Amino acid sequence: MSIDKEIEKILNIYTTDKFYEDLKQAKEIFMAKTGKIDEEAYEYESRMNSFNDWYLFNYRKPDGTTIIDHYIANNNISEKLKEALLSTTYSLLHFSKINFRKQIVIKDVLHSLKYFLSRETVNLGLVEDDVFVGRILVYDDRPHLLNGICTLPREILSALKKESKKIRKLNNSEEEEVFLLNLERLKTRSIQYGHIDSSKIFTF
Repeated sequence: MSIDKEIEKILNIYTTDKFYEDLKQAKEIFMAKTGKIDEEAYEYESRMNSFNDWYLFNYRKPDGTTIIDHYIANNNISEKLKEALLSTTYSLLHFSKINFRKQIVIKDVLHSLKYFLSRETVNLGLVEDDVFVGRILVYDDRPHLLNGICTLPREILSALKKESKKIRKLNNSEEEEVFLLNLERLKTRSIQYGHIDSSKIFTF
């Protein structure tokens, strides 16, 4: 089973009526942190994909565990898959280029890392030089970009790099999540106030 299918399977389990309260609370928290977006908006589907990934990997149940923690504890899965699910990287990413090997080069701006993705693993409508919030999962020694992405204005990349450097020095995953969710909130605001220059909205 591909990693995308595995994530889809997990999501299908944890969006059933049995986990309704978790799903409801997670949506309320996520929308409070990132802002509400109209269901008719062009960005609505990508926002829901971002929520789905946040729900699985970042939302904390009342006992402090994540949905992924719960899935691993209650299902017999390989150590390789377990390790991949528990080490997913949530970050600010930049589609740098396609190299001579036809690999997609993704720079992790927040953690100062670089990933080389097979073109077959990326089918999210991204183009070269896109800047976005997303998640990288390394499975079977191959990095995969998950579906939940939030694209950001390219012209603010310099400001984002500067702020990322400050956050990186804190070496705190909670502060990183606050920063990344705030970027999604500012993206929501930029959609609502499309007439305002993005540099006036994305201020830190």
